[in-house]
Amino acid sequence: MDDSIERFKQSREALNAVIARFSDEALSKPGSEGEWTLIEEMAHIAAWDTWAKKVIELRFTQDEVPQEMLEEARNPDPFNARAAVAWRGFTPGQARTAFIGAYEDLMRFVEQAPEEKLYRQIPRPNGKTTTPTVTLKGLVGHNNEHRTRLEEILARQ
Repeated sequence: MDDSIERFKQSREALNAVIARFSDEALSKPGSEGEWTLIEEMAHIAAWDTWAKKVIELRFTQDEVPQEMLEEARNPDPFNARAAVAWRGFTPGQARTAFIGAYEDLMRFVEQAPEEKLYRQIPRPNGKTTTPTVTLKGLVGHNNEHRTRLEEILARQ
């Protein structure tokens, strides 16, 4: 497994461990994370796992990411809001299952993908190349950012 995949895995498992420390009541509490419940924050993170899987799969055969997906990455607020709304009404148990499921689905996909597709060289405008797995690098920072904020919430409890 390459470094970007392993770093993503480590960041997500660390985030999973922090979320596991929250009670069901805390996950459902309105305003736990800005305007969102922690369940809605979990929905947002899981949605990006699903998005990343789609991008990686598309990049197996395409050099460019579809414009609408680029727009979601550039202006994530509408995407994040849709993700949060989709999980409103989830019980904490449903949210935990869906959250872990999105991660496991992405990892299963990456682990089963042929190496020649995962590491396909994609030309960039600057003359360098990238690979489909570069998508995971952005998620590492995203996971670590959420983990840090959630650890701060736990410390205040």
